[in-house]
Amino acid sequence: MQDLIDSPYGIAAALVVALMICHEAGYQIGRRAGPSDADYQRRVDMIRNAIVALVTFLVGFSFAAAGSRFIDRQDMMVKETNAIGTAWLRAMTLGEPQRSVLQKELHDYAAERVVILRTYGAELQRLIDGSGQRHKRMWQAGLDGTGGNHVLATLVLPPLNDVIDIHSEHVAMARRRIPPPILLIIIIGSAIGLGMIGYDNGLRQRRYFKLSATFAVVSAAALWMTVDLDRPRHGLLRISDRPYVELLESMK
Repeated sequence: MQDLIDSPYGIAAALVVALMICHEAGYQIGRRAGPSDADYQRRVDMIRNAIVALVTFLVGFSFAAAGSRFIDRQDMMVKETNAIGTAWLRAMTLGEPQRSVLQKELHDYAAERVVILRTYGAELQRLIDGSGQRHKRMWQAGLDGTGGNHVLATLVLPPLNDVIDIHSEHVAMARRRIPPPILLIIIIGSAIGLGMIGYDNGLRQRRYFKLSATFAVVSAAALWMTVDLDRPRHGLLRISDRPYVELLESMK
């Protein structure tokens, strides 16, 4: 069951099945409701169209927001790798052994970013929490290397400070997602919309299965893509760790 939940295809299939179940439930209720006059049918159509339009708007808005955050996360990775690379190059101005110590810390820090992007659960939180200790070691190595030399301090310490600050920004951005209540409303609204379509079909005593199934698949796909974009480390659409890999190659 957990594998199904973790799989992006499993989530998409579950959404399609859930929406079709709601459609069938609406159909059965409508079929048992008996004959309806034209005025009642118009009101059903009005409510159904309003619900579908509202859900479409919410999905579109959430999809756009998730897509924007996906791009922002990619930009943040480039910003972080640039900061680490600059700090690594500035460390060359230090004498030994501080130069090697600081460059090794920065190299290991970049390698750790790759591991973080490929890790989930408790281990991920442990790695993030451990970043604070590595920041202290990098900063101490920078202080030891500059040794009170204000020119060196001005050259070496600001990039290190950027690396530390960007970490907090990156973590905060990674935690920005669609609020669960909004996502829940979208899913419930989609379910009610399919249920209303099924109810309308039930009143007419015809299923229109192909049309309803097509709408269910399209709705599920839109929901799935929105959720997948909002979880760029755990789905089909994933943020590439290529910037960190290329940075590590340049540090050799």
